Amino acid sequence: MGGGISGLSVSVRLLHRGCDVTLIDSGVNHSSRVAAGMINPLVFRRMNRSWRAGECLDSLRSFYPDLESETATPFFSSVPLRRIFSSDQERRYWLEKQHLAEFREFMNVVTAEDDAFDVVPSPFGSGRVKNVYAINTRAFLPSVRSYVARHGRVITSSFDYNSLSESSYNGVNYDGVIFCEGHQGVHNPWFQFLPLSQTKGEIITIRATTLPDGHSLNRKCFMLPLGNQTFKVGSTYNWNDPTTQPTEEGKQQILDKLSYLIREAVTVLDHEAGIRPTTPDRRAFIGTHPEHPNYHVFNGLGTKGYLIAPLLSEEFVSFLLDGTPLHEEVRIKRFYPGR
Repeated sequence: MGGGISGLSVSVRLLHRGCDVTLIDSGVNHSSRVAAGMINPLVFRRMNRSWRAGECLDSLRSFYPDLESETATPFFSSVPLRRIFSSDQERRYWLEKQHLAEFREFMNVVTAEDDAFDVVPSPFGSGRVKNVYAINTRAFLPSVRSYVARHGRVITSSFDYNSLSESSYNGVNYDGVIFCEGHQGVHNPWFQFLPLSQTKGEIITIRATTLPDGHSLNRKCFMLPLGNQTFKVGSTYNWNDPTTQPTEEGKQQILDKLSYLIREAVTVLDHEAGIRPTTPDRRAFIGTHPEHPNYHVFNGLGTKGYLIAPLLSEEFVSFLLDGTPLHEEVRIKRFYPGR
């Protein structure tokens, strides 16, 4: 159950393996839809690679283009991304790592052109990130949901926990139930032992006339180009407001961060909020309930959902169908009571 990036990825993987799939989803998604859909393999400040970045890129480079073909919908593209360094120390981190073998897939070597980049304030220079992509979430989510409906079944409804008894839901028997609920997983009665958090994030869409159209910039915030001099900009993190209402405070936080990147006054065209499913160790919750062998969870992908979902969904389906062990860092066993 669940029709965000988690539930759709698992559904597609199961369909590709010849399984019968019923997706139960309310049709309301506040995280995967609102997300900018940017896929960036680096974690800035200390210039580290994202968790399993190389493996994730290998997986998504086939997963998303194949789905584009199967759905006849373009939603996946590469994006030039430039990190505007925030300090001399940050610049040193980049220069120290740019020639290391484990970073060559992710970092371009800083050039004189990068040091001279002055489209936005960049007193410490900048670096260009390799292998950055973007998902058009407004195209991806409905097209893949329709794909699942054509090849399986989609029920547009909120899930009723009281209607589930072992593997029977509303009188229909299933081999198993997979919970891909996003932030709503905090209400799941069977997986209450998982320390899932609800983290609100806000994002704005702006028009800016002096920024390079078609390029993404990052300092304090990210800017994702949408074309025609419009950009998505974000985002915020709020652990104390589990609502999807945009706030003036959130918008102002983003605009304050944006002031480090841009000199002009921008026009705010849209303002949205969503709730991310986050975990204390920034690793997903994947596995089978210790007492209910037909109940499974695939959740907590957090801010890197579009990066890690293709790889983790493939590994999860191999775990379910083939018995292949899950990666140690995502196994829910790490939170079993009394461990």
